[in-house]
Amino acid sequence: MLELKNITKTFGDVVANNDVSIKIEKGTIHAIVGENGAGKSTVMRIAYGFYTADSGEITVDGKPVNIRNPHDAIALGIGMVHQHFMLVDTMTV
Repeated sequence: MLELKNITKTFGDVVANNDVSIKIEKGTIHAIVGENGAGKSTVMRIAYGFYTADSGEITVDGKPVNIRNPHDAIALGIGMVHQHFMLVDTMTV
């Protein structure tokens, strides 16, 4: 299980995430939805190692982890499908 607990992230005076918590069970698929600027991408980028949270904790299977970059996330079994992605750039649907 991946758990983000009380995650807060700011960019200067802008609060992107304020005390966000989410639990994701292994083998499940989730979608995070909300208005533009609500902080969805920021919290996912924290889970995937693109950003570091200002405060809060990330655990995997109940153990605290330090995800510093996407390589760390992948090693922990964390992946992310981006909104604009192409698995095979020469094919379309």
